[in-house]
Amino acid sequence: MPRSTIALEILDWAVRPEELTFLLWNTTLTHRGKSQGHCMTRRKNSSASIVSRFVGRLAAGLAALTMHAGLAVAQVAVPGTSVMMTPPEGFTIAGGFVGFESVEKQGSFLVAEFPAEAASQLSGLFSDQSGAAAAFAQKGITIESREEIDNADGDTIPLLRGSQEANGVTLEKWMALYVAEKVVMVTFSVPKDKALDEDAMKAAFASVKLAGASGEPGSDPRLAELPYELDIAEPFRLASVTNHTGVLLTVGPKDIDPEASQPQIVVTYTETAAPIGDLKGYAKIVLNAVGDDVTVEAQEDTMFAELDGVASHGAFTENGVQKKFVQIVAATESGAVIGFLGTAAQDKYGDLKDAMEEIAASIAIKG
Repeated sequence: MPRSTIALEILDWAVRPEELTFLLWNTTLTHRGKSQGHCMTRRKNSSASIVSRFVGRLAAGLAALTMHAGLAVAQVAVPGTSVMMTPPEGFTIAGGFVGFESVEKQGSFLVAEFPAEAASQLSGLFSDQSGAAAAFAQKGITIESREEIDNADGDTIPLLRGSQEANGVTLEKWMALYVAEKVVMVTFSVPKDKALDEDAMKAAFASVKLAGASGEPGSDPRLAELPYELDIAEPFRLASVTNHTGVLLTVGPKDIDPEASQPQIVVTYTETAAPIGDLKGYAKIVLNAVGDDVTVEAQEDTMFAELDGVASHGAFTENGVQKKFVQIVAATESGAVIGFLGTAAQDKYGDLKDAMEEIAASIAIKG
């Protein structure tokens, strides 16, 4: 696919007013006494876009953050991303998309995170006002100004301002691009008649901080969400956090790797209805789902996450590739199970074994 086409696909996803439309539907349906379920179904059906390929994770079901009138809140981690931001007063973590929302103001901050490979494509869209105006005009957005601001990482950030017609409503649009270990585009949409103060908007965009900008592998705010401590050892890096309990670490450029072509470490934490009586039996059940021709070559009792655990070592086949694994499981007295699975192709496993062991040794349940 030509690079210009990729950039426009990314742009198409990032500038859609779906999240704002969701808020408008939500407000309208609530006032009419109708179920919000219809609204959510309609939103879901319209969301097949580049985000599912590059990001593929949504934040949902989070409690609203407490905000005090007239007082700026601390930076808030956007779940499922490497982004921290101080949103304007009245905006809380969104329940149906990645970012922040205010139903009262009918406004939304959409946070779109892309791999580093997207940097050159997206940067070209923000490089100057005339180029941005031409590109965004293809998506029905009129760019009215471009300026540069300094963000919380001390980087100079391009900030675009414009407008868009959507569902009979004139929207005010703000868009900014941030580049670190990942590329982040933040888009703000709100009806013109509910526009926020210009200084407040610039302050919000300037507050954005990306984990990894400091170069410290353990600085990612997503790690704070976990019920356990975890130190990341190079060459592994954090690819994703799922449901605030599961972690995927990888070696390589891909965050989303359905073919599992890269070395991986998966850490899971699961609450069970009853204590696990047979850890070795539990480990076997989990391993049977790892791949084909799973062979356990060695198994021993060990300490893991400061708990009595079982470590298994062996080999399996995945997508036709011969791989090796290390699996460690342990359980609390209450029945919570914490698991570690490190996998890599046989020719790479030896080089990564020490890093896997270092990461496993760092894990400890919080509290």
